[in-house]
Amino acid sequence: MRTNIHSTMTATRLVFALIFCFFLTACAGANTPPAETTDIRLLPKYGMSPKNAAQQKEDADFLAENDRQYLGDRKKAAISVCERGWYLMHRGDNALAMKRFNQAWLLDNENGSALWGMAALEGQAGKFEEALKLFGEAAPLIEDNMDFLADYAKTVGFAGLRQKDTSLIDTALSRFSYIYDRAPNHTMNLQNWAILLYFLGDYATAWEKINLAMATPGKADLNGQFIDKLQRKMAKP
Repeated sequence: MRTNIHSTMTATRLVFALIFCFFLTACAGANTPPAETTDIRLLPKYGMSPKNAAQQKEDADFLAENDRQYLGDRKKAAISVCERGWYLMHRGDNALAMKRFNQAWLLDNENGSALWGMAALEGQAGKFEEALKLFGEAAPLIEDNMDFLADYAKTVGFAGLRQKDTSLIDTALSRFSYIYDRAPNHTMNLQNWAILLYFLGDYATAWEKINLAMATPGKADLNGQFIDKLQRKMAKP
C-alpha cells in the first residue's frame, strides 16, 4: 500500500542543503561516529528492541490519544505526526524528529514518509548501511516520489564513496540519470549528481550537471559552497 507524502518541500530541501558539508567530512573520514544511545526512541523503528512495561504503556497511551483525535484513523494520524517530524528536521532537531518518525511508524508501519525520514537521518549520521535498508523498505511505498528517489540516489553515492564500492557508485550514477530522464528540472538531483562526479574527479561533467541545474526553476537552492569548491578545481566552462 502506497503512502501519500505530506512532507514539506522546505524540509526536503534541508536534507539536500546539508549534503556538501557532510559529504566533505564523511568521505574524508573526518566525522566522528555518533555515540551509541540506549534510548530506543532515537533508533529507527525503536531499534526493533523489546519494550519494557513503561515503554509499552507510553505507546498504548499515545495510540489511544491519537485514536480519539483522529477517530481511529491511524493512517491519517501517522501523516500528521510524520509532517511534524519533517518540520523538526528542518529546524535541526534531529533527535525529536526521529522520535516523531518512530511514532508515525508505530501508528502506520506502511507510512513511507516516516521510513524515508528515518533513512535521511541515518544517512546524515553517516550510518549508510542502516540508511540504505530503510530507503529500500520505503521504496515500494513511495517509489514514484522524485524527491525521495533523489535522496535515495544521493545516499547510495555516499555509501559507495565511503565504502569504495564501485557497484554502488555506478548504481547511484544510474539512478541520477533515471531521475533526470523523468524530471529534468529536479535541481537537487542535478546537484547531487554533480557532487558525486566532483568526488570522482570528473569536474567537467560535474559542471555540465551544475549548468543544467542553473537553468532550472529551483536554481536558488543550489549550494554556493559546493560551486565554489568546483570552481577551484576547474574554472566554469
